[in-house]
Amino acid sequence: MDPRDRASRRLFAGLPRPELDPPAERALAELQPAGVILFDRNLRSVAQLRDLVAGVREVCRDPVLVAVDEEGGPVNRLRRVDDLFALLPDARRQATWPADRLAAVWRAVGRALRCLGFDVDFAPVVDLDAGSGRNAIGPRAWSDDPDEVVRCAGAVLGGLADAGIASCLKHFPGLGGTDVDTHRELAVSPMTPDRFETRDGRPFAELASRAPMVMTAHAWYPGLEHAEKAPRPATFSRPLVHGLLRSRLGYDGVVVSDDLGMGALAGHGGPDRRAVQALAAGCDVALFCADLDAPRRARDAILAALRDGRLDEREHVEALARLGRLFARLHLDAPGPLPWQAWNAARDELEAVLGAT
Repeated sequence: MDPRDRASRRLFAGLPRPELDPPAERALAELQPAGVILFDRNLRSVAQLRDLVAGVREVCRDPVLVAVDEEGGPVNRLRRVDDLFALLPDARRQATWPADRLAAVWRAVGRALRCLGFDVDFAPVVDLDAGSGRNAIGPRAWSDDPDEVVRCAGAVLGGLADAGIASCLKHFPGLGGTDVDTHRELAVSPMTPDRFETRDGRPFAELASRAPMVMTAHAWYPGLEHAEKAPRPATFSRPLVHGLLRSRLGYDGVVVSDDLGMGALAGHGGPDRRAVQALAAGCDVALFCADLDAPRRARDAILAALRDGRLDEREHVEALARLGRLFARLHLDAPGPLPWQAWNAARDELEAVLGAT
């Protein structure tokens, strides 16, 4: 793999439409990212989705991770392809279920995802519910009790793992206590070191060893960065990503940024600068959800930063190795949607467990 392709393997990209039209096919073939993430705009039906995933895999020379955000409730992409997924409620309601029921539901969700061609679910959220006054996450949060978050999110991790789907804890080091939607602007967290140790950080500390991926937050944590005076999102913070997550918590899975096209990052340059900052902070993957143009610009910037030393070559090799281990874990030597019979069985299982809730 040449240096340009290796730089591309540090990227996840979005697709603009529900079909892989010739311009998107050419752009994807040129980019060759490590992963593709699909959103509502990409989803129309089960058959259309399976065709899209098959097309993505055909265009990509190397194995590619196909990802989605499927949490239930307000973040429920797959209800676009099957109304059954609309029965999956938000995390706050799921938290009323016993752990064995949660695991069974998420095992069924994972099997359905696998049959549709997905490899990664960017779930579960492990941000604490800080109450209605300061709660940007809302019902996506399980609870304000770290033990309850660990119980629920742990069941999700187990269910998805049983189905062969890679999960992702988000949003490190925690969005509990923020009252701003980072899709629109930078949130400022009141988190202190003590609060991280005793509350917000506990789900990450206790579950990280079971999570193939962790996603960073686009919030500023002045209480955790004593020497940092200018507002800087955690995604761009080496003390938080490399220091706190990697070194202190000992996390050795894949760290992925939240979407680098979000409004929280206004004032931090274009996609080229944002990607380099995220990788320099310790992220393995820079995520661009909107289209294929931004990640292509980011790829060229990553390559330039590796050449001039702004990005460390040794850390680049280590990041690619972590991604390689994730690919091996998911057995992507034979990727793609499973046969229709498998989808029908997975759907029946999902209907049974959701109906039992």
